[in-house]
Amino acid sequence: MTPNPELQAKLRQYIKDECDGSQNKAAQALGWSSAYISQYLNNKFKGNLTDFESSLEEKFRNREAAENLRSAAVNEEYKPTSISEGVYETIRLCHLKGGLAIECGDAGIGKTMACKKYAEDYPSSAVYVTVNPCLVTLNAFLKLLCKALKVTASGRKDEMWFRLSDTFSGERKVLIIDEAQHLPIKTIEAIRAFFDNNPLLGICLVGNIETVTNTGRSKEAFAQIRNRTKLTEVRHTASISDRDIRLLFPAIAADEKATQLILGIARSEQGLRGAGNVFSNAIDNGNITYSGLFAVAKAMRLNVY
Repeated sequence: MTPNPELQAKLRQYIKDECDGSQNKAAQALGWSSAYISQYLNNKFKGNLTDFESSLEEKFRNREAAENLRSAAVNEEYKPTSISEGVYETIRLCHLKGGLAIECGDAGIGKTMACKKYAEDYPSSAVYVTVNPCLVTLNAFLKLLCKALKVTASGRKDEMWFRLSDTFSGERKVLIIDEAQHLPIKTIEAIRAFFDNNPLLGICLVGNIETVTNTGRSKEAFAQIRNRTKLTEVRHTASISDRDIRLLFPAIAADEKATQLILGIARSEQGLRGAGNVFSNAIDNGNITYSGLFAVAKAMRLNVY
């Protein structure tokens, strides 16, 4: 049994266009070993060819179907909304002044986009990491940070901490930590100590409202540093403006009813993320008029009137 030449050609093109010519990257993305990829492309495959090609066909079929969705063409690049620009400016001041800052707010309002944009704009002096409940113990967080900074992530916690602290020394740098409401006391204390050891370092903790409202699991942890922060900002969906909606959804900017509908969704607990989901689904339905957006919102069981 010989390999399918059309599928081989598709795989070669995938490696070239999507994996920078790296078979290792392709192997990781497709879930097969680099050796299998190489054998297959050189007509020397030693495994189960039927299973291998079926897997490739399924993955490429799913990829093509996703790319053919109308919403796939929507540009998701950073847009300077009132909230994202405010978050960006807080990080900038934290970077220049050093010390601790807190940026918090409702979910889905553009905080993460601003963080990523800042790290993209200052790649040599800004470090961005995002945590989750699996990465908040001191050991796990230090490993996450080592990976982000390409520092050896092994040995005792104190050894990793010193390696990281040395990396933060010198000219002004900023550490941006997203989803920071998950962090416990010990981890926050170790993070704060980076600044104690490097006074020019800025540390911006970005999270949800729990970060500053003395509620939830983060209450005790953030109480330890709240009086040491130089900047604390709280953002709410209510601050999302009409201008923001027209900027983010230019395709409906001229449709006042559609714009106000999306604005209402964005100002609810859904935030801009939820508004974007409604818009994306309406695009796939081929109808981004007010009636099309309203129908999608109702189908998603959102409270719209």
